[in-house]
Amino acid sequence: MSNVLNLVAPSFIGISYLNQAMEMKNALEKFGAKFDLPAKSDKNEDAFLDLLPQLIKHFPKYFDNPNNTDAEIEAAFFSVISMIQLLSQVDQIEAFSKDLSNAVFNHNSDRVALKSKLLGHQLNCYQPLLKSTYDLLTNVLRLVKEIKQVRHFTLDTKQIIGWLVKWDSDVQEQRDIFRLLYEAFSALNEGENAIEALVQLLRLYTENEAVEAKSDAHLCVISHIAHPKIFVMDHLLDLHPIRALDGQLIYELLQIFVTGDINDYVEFYNNNIDFVEKLAVTHDENLKKMRLLTLASMAQGCEQLEFSDLIENLKLEKDDVETFVIEAIGAKLIRGKINEPEEKVLISSTTNRTFTNTEWNIIKNKLENWQKNLNAVQESMKSGYFTLPLGTS
Repeated sequence: MSNVLNLVAPSFIGISYLNQAMEMKNALEKFGAKFDLPAKSDKNEDAFLDLLPQLIKHFPKYFDNPNNTDAEIEAAFFSVISMIQLLSQVDQIEAFSKDLSNAVFNHNSDRVALKSKLLGHQLNCYQPLLKSTYDLLTNVLRLVKEIKQVRHFTLDTKQIIGWLVKWDSDVQEQRDIFRLLYEAFSALNEGENAIEALVQLLRLYTENEAVEAKSDAHLCVISHIAHPKIFVMDHLLDLHPIRALDGQLIYELLQIFVTGDINDYVEFYNNNIDFVEKLAVTHDENLKKMRLLTLASMAQGCEQLEFSDLIENLKLEKDDVETFVIEAIGAKLIRGKINEPEEKVLISSTTNRTFTNTEWNIIKNKLENWQKNLNAVQESMKSGYFTLPLGTS
């Protein structure tokens, strides 16, 4: 008996699998299924291998009978999975598992939610152990996209990346999965997960192939700009399909959101009003995000900011400053507090909009100083005379 499955739920307890298969055959025949089996197959255990693929082929007829409840169809489905587990050859398990998934997915039935549930259960049974689970996963993602909900299983991009490695999936197979993941997460209104899947997709294109994904790259840029919780975008500039947009307005707009300020954006908007107005994000939304990003840049390396500087540089009304700063703190672009009497914002830390060699060197220097201080403390403790190194408190 195979150990490939993580979980089985046989629906007929206490009878042989041949008898179980014959029971299912008899039920399917009542729904109009035709079987081609040798004589006295119900007495011949070897007939099981002839019967199983036919049971899988005709399984969708369970959906056609309105008298069959979801629970009855689910029990029959698990019964087939249990039978597949009996096979001794992995290639047989692979083939029959793929056939079962495709039979359920391709059948034209209005019981789409039930189909999604069954394949979700099958995905939980197999997970990454079978290469054929790749085909099952594609069917599951298509159904998630169709019914706009996911139940009975978890969509986890990192987990799926691990599966693709175990399956040794080729580049095109990986691209297809990440595209389906993007569409599935979009249908579920899980914007950040959808964007993560889209970035994973773009990473699979080389410099020579980048032009093939320019439409996806364009969509990726807009998705980042439009998402209200995404502020750091410099990683996009490392993706070949994004670089292939160089020279286009969308690439110029991305560069503004990566390193520019609100004045850069306003100038871009005034010069390209028609282009911006056709994007899937409004000018007002862009202005709001660029104000926040400009504040992050202004706060970099500063201990405090004057209200007057914020009013002038961010084009804010005085009454809106405190609300705006609270929003920036909530977005984790800055950490600090408002000194209302002195009309100042006291800055304790900021989010870097870009992470270049300069930022790495700053971290390197801090770590080196930290190491030196620890060494000094250690030497002081060894000498029996403890002192704090200069520059620490």
